[in-house]
Amino acid sequence: MKGMQKLKRGKSFAGVVHYALKSGSHHKSDPIVIGGNMLSDSALGLIAEFDTSKKLRPDVAKPVWHNSLRLPAGESLSKDKWVMFADDYMKRMGFSETHLRCYVLHDDSAGQHIHIIASRIDLNGGKLYLGRNENLISTRIISELEITHGLTVTRTAPSLSNAQPKRKRVSRNEKMLSERTGEPSPKEALQQIIDKSLADTPELLTFIKRLEEAEVSWTANIASTGKMNGFSFEYTGIAFKASQLGKKYSWANLQKLLNYEPERDNSLLLHTRPVVPAPAPAPAPAPAPAPAPAPAPAPAGMVIKTARETLTISEKIASLTPSLKASIALTPSLTPKTAVKEDKRKRIINAVLDLQNDQKIRNAKLLRFTPWISLINLLKKYGFCLIHTFKKFKRVLKAHALTPSIQTQLTANIKNHK
Repeated sequence: MKGMQKLKRGKSFAGVVHYALKSGSHHKSDPIVIGGNMLSDSALGLIAEFDTSKKLRPDVAKPVWHNSLRLPAGESLSKDKWVMFADDYMKRMGFSETHLRCYVLHDDSAGQHIHIIASRIDLNGGKLYLGRNENLISTRIISELEITHGLTVTRTAPSLSNAQPKRKRVSRNEKMLSERTGEPSPKEALQQIIDKSLADTPELLTFIKRLEEAEVSWTANIASTGKMNGFSFEYTGIAFKASQLGKKYSWANLQKLLNYEPERDNSLLLHTRPVVPAPAPAPAPAPAPAPAPAPAPAPAGMVIKTARETLTISEKIASLTPSLKASIALTPSLTPKTAVKEDKRKRIINAVLDLQNDQKIRNAKLLRFTPWISLINLLKKYGFCLIHTFKKFKRVLKAHALTPSIQTQLTANIKNHK
């Protein structure tokens, strides 16, 4: 059996429904709806039902999902077997019972085939089917179903388990521990718990609850931008990073095994506390005063970085001074050597504080004269301008004083030439 080379997604249900139910000369019989979970079997009725799911999520651009499954030439199946095969296929692809879908049977010279038309929008809450890597997954599922239902294997494909990233093997010490105790090592046990929790592509909340039931604590690592970076786990008091368990448990591969929607699930993780196995109940103690309520723990995976207060050396020394005084006052039985050391330290601290106080006083005095500095500079500029103007005026007066003598000399020279 073969599927489409590439699964199709579209915007309008009307086009694909009319195409699937349209009769043609190459058909041995008219196309008919043989199964699914819809009430109508006519084109208009199917389109109306599909559009009801589309209204739940108007933000989804392509709600249509379409694939076809074709038998080899000359082979055929009954309608009931086709429906059984299609239901099994859709379940393994990750569709739930509340995703609307219909199966349309075509019979022509190339062989029987069915068209599967489905809505990616779940009627239960409007959840969206994402279907990552679905072309490759579809090919593998078809190969497995051919063997399960006893059909002709048309295309071999590796099993899903072989195609998935491998988990890390246990170390030699862990293997020896397992042989000695007769139980799997903590790493191997944790890997098995996570694998079982992911068996049916659960929602993230279901996956978390399953870990809680198996006494596995977890931490969701969420960046400040809201992006999910993965999980880290703790089992039997031992912490494990995803990289220590294997590539299969990295977030890039783990989210493929989950029904994960960032818009829905990241907000859930931000408001969910890490799962910690409950301790064994202890005998009731004698009545005591109720303690003050403890602050609520931080949300799962959120690492709160508190900014440290930065103090100067003087402030740090000043903060130490009261504690030094108190320690000396509270320990009257100090030995003489200890008392000398404490006294010497106190003198050093006082000397440093005195020097810094003197520096602050000098700086304060300089600040008092700051407004006068600009005025003094301005007076300097005016003084230089006045001096320059006076010198220029003096040169002009001197030139006017010499002019009559120069004129008489020129007149005498002219007369002599005549």
